[in-house]
Amino acid sequence: MAIYFGGKSWGAVAQHEFRRMARDARNINHYRVQYAAIGWADRHGHASFQAGELAAILADKNGKPLSKQSTTGAVSRAKALDLVSPQSSAACLVLSSHLFQKEKGAPVPCRVHKDRR
Repeated sequence: MAIYFGGKSWGAVAQHEFRRMARDARNINHYRVQYAAIGWADRHGHASFQAGELAAILADKNGKPLSKQSTTGAVSRAKALDLVSPQSSAACLVLSSHLFQKEKGAPVPCRVHKDRR
């Protein structure tokens, strides 16, 4: 699979750095959702999480996981700002192919969207 962004220029990211930024409580939560989506995305742009895992990643500065309501709110705000796809949820963050493509790596089945692939 070749990476193609419609003839537009593109660059690469270090996913481990986006994972670090997602865990950094100094960042705004809706951006941390996008960072998590990029950091954990498989080659299809899906980042799948176990129950409570995204809340733990988005923990506050004291290490306390976000509440379910706050996690859902952060994902909703990220969707409203087009930082992640409208298909996204706390269980599976989705990036559109015009924002993210990955040439290698096995896809991780996303429990929420696996039937849509």
